[in-house]
Amino acid sequence: MKKRDKEQKGWQLVVAAVILGLLVVVGSPFQAAAQTVVVGTSGQTKPLNFFSEDNQLTGFEIDVLKEMDERSDTLNFTFETAEFASLFAGLDAKKFDLVVNNLGESGDRREKYLFSLYPYIVTHNVLITATDQSDGLSIGDLKGKSVAVVPASPQSQFLESWNEDNPDQAVRIQYVDSDPSQIIRDVESGKFDATIYATTYVHDVESTFGITLKTHPIENEADIRQPGSYFIYRKDEVALRNEMDGLLAEMRADGTLAEISERYLGQDDTKLTNEIIEKNDALNKEIVTATENPAVETEASTKGKLFVPSMIPTIMKQLLPKLPITLLMTVVSVAIGFLLGFLIAMIKIKQISVLTQLSNVFVSFMRGTPQLVQLFLSFYGFPILVEWLGEKLHFSADVNAIPALVYVFIAFGLNEAAYTSETFRAALSSVNQSEIEAAKSIGMTNAQTMRRIILPSALIVALPNLANSLISLLKATSLAFTVTIVDIMGQTRIIAGANLRFFEAYIAVALVYWAMCIFIEQLSKVVERKLKVDQ
Repeated sequence: MKKRDKEQKGWQLVVAAVILGLLVVVGSPFQAAAQTVVVGTSGQTKPLNFFSEDNQLTGFEIDVLKEMDERSDTLNFTFETAEFASLFAGLDAKKFDLVVNNLGESGDRREKYLFSLYPYIVTHNVLITATDQSDGLSIGDLKGKSVAVVPASPQSQFLESWNEDNPDQAVRIQYVDSDPSQIIRDVESGKFDATIYATTYVHDVESTFGITLKTHPIENEADIRQPGSYFIYRKDEVALRNEMDGLLAEMRADGTLAEISERYLGQDDTKLTNEIIEKNDALNKEIVTATENPAVETEASTKGKLFVPSMIPTIMKQLLPKLPITLLMTVVSVAIGFLLGFLIAMIKIKQISVLTQLSNVFVSFMRGTPQLVQLFLSFYGFPILVEWLGEKLHFSADVNAIPALVYVFIAFGLNEAAYTSETFRAALSSVNQSEIEAAKSIGMTNAQTMRRIILPSALIVALPNLANSLISLLKATSLAFTVTIVDIMGQTRIIAGANLRFFEAYIAVALVYWAMCIFIEQLSKVVERKLKVDQ
């Protein structure tokens, strides 16, 4: 009996030892697992966040968060990239737990989101121009001049307010969905007259690309945004905010934050003034008070509501003034595409030497590359090509005077031509040869045969595919906002950036596009029925 007890005790000791070993290796089941925190950023805001040459996300903000990761046993940061205008939409949809992208106070952000207690960096906005401009320029001095800004940014909202309040000194706002370095370089090249950005970006672009720019202080800079960039969370992420605030305070106290700033910015931009501290302490006190004593809101109030369907019709009305731009891009591009596509189809059918081979290469390239790439090649590449040719052939041309719409027409028109050429070729080849021979037998010329016999028959075959191409082109025009064209999609992003109602805004624009596509579908059916009747 005693022997058996000793054996049982021995086995118990072995089992206990194994369990203890496993706990050491994998961790105790009673130990809290680290929280995975998804951080949304653009990856295009150098030197704060950007991709290095080896395609690694890096920058001041990224290193700050990585340092927090190392210091915390309960937080594990992962990063997701999205375009700037989509960051807050991703935060609303809980794709991200917080967003970081040199974000500060702008519009109603404080009302809808939770900010870190203090900013992690303090920079100032300046007016940036080429060196041939006068010193000490103000916004009023740029009347009628082009000022490039990112849509839905504090800078864009500042200029929109400026134009509204000062119509006699309005500037020409150019919305550019691009990274700061590209916009600043476009100012240096003369594509735009000016932009507004933080001095941090100016210094980085000058040192990286070896160019020189001129900066002008903005008297009412606080109207753009209060100095300071913050981590921004949803309202329900108070515990995460508080823990990260504690880690940020540690890094500020031991000099780590300043060291990271020196590494990326060349100076310590992390020092907090008494004014910033007092302001943020007061704001935090208001948030705590509001949480403890929530105000009674009316049914019509939209403040704090996750989704407000009643805003959709209002936003749709705001989109309609930009509908003509969308329709203009569609009509002109489809006209170019259909005419050029028909010409290419005839070249292929007739097997014209050299031209057939060139057409095949053109169609292959346009069908094998994304429309956004083609749009960028048109908008950014054509000016470079003209400048390069000018250097070789000793001539000069002001390509910056060409309206952005022209580049859009070219890019979309050529893309449409590549697709419709195959539609036309198949439709023309489907025409019954006996009909063509009969037409010629009664004395019709080639032109008459084409107009009266071939085209009507081919159109019946081609029409469904042409209607689909038209619908695809209509939807593709939403890309034009990336090259400064404010159409209904561009207006949607501007509105969403101002009121932070991204979901409602995107539903509104989706309904507008849907209505236009339904109209095209019905119109194509009417035309198709008429063509069949006339046959």
